[in-house]
Amino acid sequence: MKTRILVLASCLLAFASQAQESKKELWTWRDANGVVHFSDTPGPGAKRVDLVVTGPPSGGAAAPAAPTASAVAQPPAAPGVTYRLLEISQPENDASFFNSDATVPVRIRLEPALAEGDTMRLFLDGNRVEGADNALEFTLENLARGTHSIMAMIRDAKGVEKIRSQPVVFHMKQNTIIAPGAVGPNLRPPPRPTPRGG
Repeated sequence: MKTRILVLASCLLAFASQAQESKKELWTWRDANGVVHFSDTPGPGAKRVDLVVTGPPSGGAAAPAAPTASAVAQPPAAPGVTYRLLEISQPENDASFFNSDATVPVRIRLEPALAEGDTMRLFLDGNRVEGADNALEFTLENLARGTHSIMAMIRDAKGVEKIRSQPVVFHMKQNTIIAPGAVGPNLRPPPRPTPRGG
């Protein structure tokens, strides 16, 4: 009887020592294309997922367990940044630029800095300005005469809008070539009628 109890107790001790739990670190992040990655070393913007690893009964090398149900069902989102400020500081609203070959410098203020995976775009009269993506300074050239509007917008990797600036309106004008004080033919007063003698 004592032998059975001793054998049973030793089996329980051996099983308990082999089934010890240890914590392993797993890092996960989402790239610019929305693909979720897992690694045992942290990368930029990675979040840690704690995993529980149980040693195999045979005493072989421990293998990492599958991610917990919560980690699989709800993968961590890409690092989210809440932008406090996005504004066009130059040109000033209602500014005027003269001559058809005038350039319009554009400056954008952004707080905090643009996060990895987010894209900032500039729009002129509702159309995206090519080559201005993620640029805090840009020069608009060869603009037609008239009134224009510019606006900046930030979107995440999935194309979801995060913030947009207030639109800024400016005017492209052409210098006059008429001398000051000149009167055009349509602006001359009509001639007075000459009274006829009786």
